Amino acid sequence: MENQSELRKLQLCELDILCRFVDICEKNNLRYFMLGGTLLGAVRHKGFIPWDDDVDVCMPREDYYKLIEIAQKEMELPYYITSAELDDKYRYCFGRIANGSIKIKNNSANIPRIEDAWIDIIPLDGMPDGKLRLKIHKLKLFLYRSMNQIAQYEELVDQKRKRKKIEALLVKLAGLKIFRKSYDYHKCIMRIQKQLCKYKYDDCENVINYMAAYGFKETFSKSWFGEGKEYEFESRRIQGPVDYDSVCRQIYGADYMTPPPMDDRNKHNAEIVQ
Repeated sequence: MENQSELRKLQLCELDILCRFVDICEKNNLRYFMLGGTLLGAVRHKGFIPWDDDVDVCMPREDYYKLIEIAQKEMELPYYITSAELDDKYRYCFGRIANGSIKIKNNSANIPRIEDAWIDIIPLDGMPDGKLRLKIHKLKLFLYRSMNQIAQYEELVDQKRKRKKIEALLVKLAGLKIFRKSYDYHKCIMRIQKQLCKYKYDDCENVINYMAAYGFKETFSKSWFGEGKEYEFESRRIQGPVDYDSVCRQIYGADYMTPPPMDDRNKHNAEIVQ
């Protein structure tokens, strides 16, 4: 019960940050959508998945860059926005809105990190038409992402997550020090960003939430997002895709409304320390 109580404290902290993000988006007509576990939570639980400890939201990249500019001006401390564009020591390929007054211990990788409480804001990018262009684009994205994960193996890679055998082997190989010394993680991040920016959200029929947990699996028809639709999420109504069913099936499979067995539920990788 104590662990559940601590998890709920973390969820409510993230909800507070999420509401501030939504307020800025609504005030400035920025497009955004719940995605991943947050969308699934809204559909299945009308709030957080009971065992989930993070928030997943995405934005068309054009709106994402507008958010970075606007939030720097409109957010008041202890709340702030950060990204690789604002801080060359930042380790992620997407932005975060954080509350600097609350510290979180992030246990997702080999080296635990103390970070400000946050929610991730992930850009949605376009995917090209044409088989050859698509293959080349995906190959470059895969290579750049792999280089980034090698460069930040101890700090970034969730080595506890269940993977298929080949992927698990690649993760172990990536952990060898001989590879990790070869890459500058900030340069890797900027390469990924540059490649993703080649195809604009509004110009493409298909879009991708590539830097989220499932990579290419999070490729969607742009029509599934549409102009967005509001869903009940805890104390707010928050925007998600118009066609939540197609999005959830793409990520989680047809049986997404059935909660997984206890053993398959995510272990909590974050905890409040202050």
